[in-house]
Amino acid sequence: MKTNKKWFWLAFVVILICMQIGGALGIYIIGREEGVFDYSLLLSMFQGTLGGLVLVLLIMFFRKKRKPKLPEFDERSMLLMKRYFLGALYVVFIGSAAIVVTLALLGVETVEVGMLAVYLSILFIVVGMGALVTARL
Repeated sequence: MKTNKKWFWLAFVVILICMQIGGALGIYIIGREEGVFDYSLLLSMFQGTLGGLVLVLLIMFFRKKRKPKLPEFDERSMLLMKRYFLGALYVVFIGSAAIVVTLALLGVETVEVGMLAVYLSILFIVVGMGALVTARL
């Protein structure tokens, strides 16, 4: 139990550091493109990341206080998630294949990257929402 807590906090710190590095890199890229390095964005990025961290920790604290003995994820939840992701995988594969075959039969030879981005965004949102609903069952 103690090692799980250690790994949890280690993962939390690694994710936080990666978010900070990614935000700083994004600000650097913006500054390089525009020629102006705005350090107030860096401060906002740090505040936002730390605010998100505090918010997540508060939610975890209140959830644990409300249901102290109830595990967040048990075997039944794991089985439901496994079945959901297996079903979602088949739907994504078959649906994507159907879209590609339909476009090929319609004579479409090129697809814009923006349309692929919209398709993937919708796909991620639908699969993510389904996973959230399945996790709550």
